[in-house]
Amino acid sequence: MELGDGNLAESQNEGGLIQYTIEVSGIPKQAEIIEMDTDLIPVPEKDLWQFAEGEFNISGGEESLNDHNVELTAESGFPDKITVTVYGRVPVLTSVEIVDGVVVTRRITQTTGYIYYHIQALDENRDIIGTGTTKTFSITIPDDEQFMAQLNAVTDPEMREIIDDLYSRGLRDEAKGLLKYAKSPKEATLPFTTAVLIGVLMLIIGLGAGIIFGQIRAKNMQDFQKEYKEN
Repeated sequence: MELGDGNLAESQNEGGLIQYTIEVSGIPKQAEIIEMDTDLIPVPEKDLWQFAEGEFNISGGEESLNDHNVELTAESGFPDKITVTVYGRVPVLTSVEIVDGVVVTRRITQTTGYIYYHIQALDENRDIIGTGTTKTFSITIPDDEQFMAQLNAVTDPEMREIIDDLYSRGLRDEAKGLLKYAKSPKEATLPFTTAVLIGVLMLIIGLGAGIIFGQIRAKNMQDFQKEYKEN
């Protein structure tokens, strides 16, 4: 496999668009099937898999070009080189739910081990020939990275733990509100118990605000996810 175009970085932001072209060569003579996989998500404007003209067949035809897995076959043997362009979106790990009027942000915990491509040759019995080739990437969430950088700057460890707990439970707006308070300059240092009471008060306010405004924000995020998960 040789990368002809594109940049296959080790890490990609969730939901980002990726396009790359690879050239597959050195295909074993006994290969009857070339199997290709990707974790990228198809998008409406282009097929996920785009093959240059070649003397091979695509299992499933045109309809399979947006599947995560495609199989190529050739009645008279594969050409010396197969050129394929992959165009898709990085999986979105974030989802938004409304629980009793409160906006709760969920995260898929797996962030590593996603594949740009996995290519392997199979014989007539569908046994793997050789070891194949795989290129993987991890997924980053910019909002999380920015939040954690700000959280790590909070000097009060107990306050930092409370904020982190809210954030990990999906109460992102409430956590950000408390983080903003923790970072704001204060004329006098407040006791920790007072800070906790303020945090609880902010949480209650946040719950009320979630009821009023949460559905709008959640619908926007859900529409974004629906557009790319259904394609």
